[in-house]
Amino acid sequence: PLDRLSVLDVLENLALSTRINQINYTVRRKGGEIKGLALRQRDRVLRGREEDIDRLRRRFLTSLSRFEAKWEDAQVVSQREKLAFAFGLGNVFASGLLLGAHPEWFHVWYSVQMCYLMPIRIYSYRKRSYQYFLADLCYFVNILLLVWLWIFPGSRMLFLSTYCLAYGTLAWAVITWRNSLVLHSIDKTTSAFIHVLPPVVLHCIHFRIDDDYKGTRFAGAAELKSLNLWEGMLWASFWYAIWQTLYHIFITVRRKEKIKAGYLTSFEWLRRSYKDTKLGLFVNGLPEPFPVLAFTMIQFGYQMLTMIPCPLWYHSKYLSATFVFTIFMVASYNGATYYIDVFGRRFQKELGKLQSDVATWQNS
Repeated sequence: PLDRLSVLDVLENLALSTRINQINYTVRRKGGEIKGLALRQRDRVLRGREEDIDRLRRRFLTSLSRFEAKWEDAQVVSQREKLAFAFGLGNVFASGLLLGAHPEWFHVWYSVQMCYLMPIRIYSYRKRSYQYFLADLCYFVNILLLVWLWIFPGSRMLFLSTYCLAYGTLAWAVITWRNSLVLHSIDKTTSAFIHVLPPVVLHCIHFRIDDDYKGTRFAGAAELKSLNLWEGMLWASFWYAIWQTLYHIFITVRRKEKIKAGYLTSFEWLRRSYKDTKLGLFVNGLPEPFPVLAFTMIQFGYQMLTMIPCPLWYHSKYLSATFVFTIFMVASYNGATYYIDVFGRRFQKELGKLQSDVATWQNS
């Protein structure tokens, strides 16, 4: 009843109303803070998701660009590689045409090619720090052939030595070193030519040109009626010893520090390539300087072994032609293997990376 209310009851009710208002204000303020915190958290999560999506998108685009770059580099080849392919294919055709129609000019064709292929080889090898490969035996044999063709064509000894070296180590190196006729690569085409063309030149001079012209232009070849294996081995060993001595002085000794610094030579390349084979383990296990000596003796033995069939090639034009054609076909097969296996595996690997990135992006 109103008549029983006191002043304290009225004041207490007013204080309760004030507290209720304070509680409502606090609840509204806290609710606003919680709502703002929730909105900020939502924005942060969404922004994080957008950053993740952007990161995945950038990774996907990077992978796609890398794949396109590889595709552009290997399949849609550059203009230089197109020209190199056309030049290489035309070179093979012109060589065969010249060999059949005008064999007396084939040595000129070979010499002209060496005049522009070798400067390119020297420049490219120096750029890649491979210049010490230019001191290998194959280049020495090509120099001997050019010296005989244009300076001492009447030397029977020089012709015999060059013939045994060209049909021996030089030709068989296509098999042992896996030279590849990759027509879009000037580097690989040059490697194939300097091993295949010298035997072709000597076959052409010995079997294809007229005897009168050969007696006048290449008296050394005309004088050598038959090839004696022991005489050929003797003179080939003489020139091999000269090359090996010069190689040891100017490369193994004078360039020792640069080789230790990382420059490659044929000896170092063979040591690394065949380190897991029995012969490689034996050579690498020898104390210094015996690995170099062992390599020299193995290479000399290989040279002597590959010279054994030379009398067969010299006395039969059909066997000689078959041998040269076989060497050319091995280089062509190695080139086909390079195109199919190397390019195929490279693009398969890149395609696998791209598919993996696409799957990751889709799952995320």
